[in-house]
Amino acid sequence: MGLRCPTCRESIDSRGPVCPNGHSFEYRDGVLRLLDAAFADRLEPFTARLSAIREAEGKRLTDLSAYEGLPYSQLESGDPAWRAEWRLRCHDLDILFRLIAGRSRFRVLDIGAWNGWLSHRLAAQGHEVTAVDYFDDACDGLAARKHYRAHWRAIQMDLEDLAVLDERFDLIVLNRCLAFFPDPIAGVISARRLLAEDGTLVITGLQFFRSAAPRARSIASQREAYRARYDFELFLKPTKGYLDWEDRRRLGAAGVVLKSYPQLWLANLRALARRALPWHMYGLAFAEPSA
Repeated sequence: MGLRCPTCRESIDSRGPVCPNGHSFEYRDGVLRLLDAAFADRLEPFTARLSAIREAEGKRLTDLSAYEGLPYSQLESGDPAWRAEWRLRCHDLDILFRLIAGRSRFRVLDIGAWNGWLSHRLAAQGHEVTAVDYFDDACDGLAARKHYRAHWRAIQMDLEDLAVLDERFDLIVLNRCLAFFPDPIAGVISARRLLAEDGTLVITGLQFFRSAAPRARSIASQREAYRARYDFELFLKPTKGYLDWEDRRRLGAAGVVLKSYPQLWLANLRALARRALPWHMYGLAFAEPSA
């Protein structure tokens, strides 16, 4: 796989890995840490603290026997909110499987791969998968790859700097993470540049709020609660943490084809009546035509 140094942009060999200017990187628990030193100094304490908080709140998936069956293995969880999260991921998987049905081996990039549940499903079908994320936790991040039978590449990196991946992909998935980009449109443009000639970008988990004020207040309340209880800033980077109707317009203008989840037609019907409820969609974008 082609990679570039996040510090100087020279090509590096993933087997090393070190660039010609001596910037070196390491594998940790099977995950390549492709991080600029300054960003790594910011990221490491954030991810360590977040893992400790999620452990305290019981939000990490510590039942290692459940990983192989994700996302379906969590649909019988006793926590309704947890079940609902995984049901949405089942819908994502259904959409993706329909898009690639009968297709040959794909080069796949899973952006925001989290604990690798989607990377595992695609790798198990024989696709060549690269998973990238900020988090390398063994239950809440890329190091969870060891809990699955299928194998894929895992790279901890800055998701706003996808240009360090010097490769083209047939399928790229922005995996329920676009709302947390500082600039969602820039995130889409950056991902789209990595598409192969006939490649497809799929953006899952888009929730658009027509009346976004209640959602904004909810996010602000969550942030304040984390500050008060844990002295912790909830987001790594500046972000709204949600998508509004203007984001929907901008995505459409950027060439993203927006589609409603057919499985969530009832939820979307409710959103027609109540503007503060989210409209559930996914997006498709394609490679720019070659010159």
